Amino acid sequence: MDRVEFVQLREAMTVNLPPASGAQTADAAAKLRRRLVSSVMFAAVEVEATDDPERLLIAMVRFRPGTPERQVASFLEAVWITELRLDGLDVFNFLVEDGHVEFEAATGDQDSGYYLSLQLIAVEGAPQDFEGRSSSPSEVPVETETPTTKKRFWKK
Repeated sequence: MDRVEFVQLREAMTVNLPPASGAQTADAAAKLRRRLVSSVMFAAVEVEATDDPERLLIAMVRFRPGTPERQVASFLEAVWITELRLDGLDVFNFLVEDGHVEFEAATGDQDSGYYLSLQLIAVEGAPQDFEGRSSSPSEVPVETETPTTKKRFWKK
């Protein structure tokens, strides 16, 4: 999906559904923060809620030096689908450049009665951003909370 189509679909969502409530946005921000912090791929994770309908959630992270930008994009897409996506429509768009990944997404559902939008910027970090952090997923503390999974939007 190109950026123009993404913007049109996100705008249609914001016109036809109310934004997520403060509690819903706070819950989504907590889920996103938890997933990003628990990944060995990211450091300096910042997640905030805003009143901007185009980006109810904003986030900034630094990704591990040498990680391919496409791998970062793929991980961010997976987090969006598994943690934040609602059962209805979801749209997302990437801008991928050397050392930079920008992920914009929106999801909305008539049954849920709201939409959620996100803008996340990932920039390549420096080695010192990851000092003291493991590069092995097996050494990362495992969350004790059972994550909720979302239904896949495709059938296997």
